[in-house]
Amino acid sequence: MQTVNPLTMYVPIYQTDEAQATAQTAYENFNNPITKASLDKMAIVHYARIALVPNTDGKGIAGILIITEFDGNMNSYLEAFFNNSTTIRAAFILVITLWANKPADFPTNPDDITYTIFSNFINERNLSQSQDLYYAYPQSVKQIVAKFSK
Repeated sequence: MQTVNPLTMYVPIYQTDEAQATAQTAYENFNNPITKASLDKMAIVHYARIALVPNTDGKGIAGILIITEFDGNMNSYLEAFFNNSTTIRAAFILVITLWANKPADFPTNPDDITYTIFSNFINERNLSQSQDLYYAYPQSVKQIVAKFSK
């Protein structure tokens, strides 16, 4: 049974100066002690990164790509972010606010984004499936940390 699963989420963003600057700031500040502590505390994320996809003309950012590998299934992963990590949930909600193709009825107030809206947004933009992921080891983050962090 596969224990490690992927998320490869692409979100096209607004082409405004503000959205571009916010995306750049999110990218530059992603790998920081607060994010690391939040992900470490969850103990299910093997790897996580953000990439900025450039516009085809090379000017500005077309979208944000979030790539992670995690233990468990997608629902437990998203529930952990939404319910147990305000830091990581806020980062995902920030990306949602930059989303350029929102339906007219999509909530604009971040406080109105429920778990269902949050999980549907991510699942609908996930470009990966479990079978797409090669992984060299089947151990969970907890097993790896227990074995190698001394």
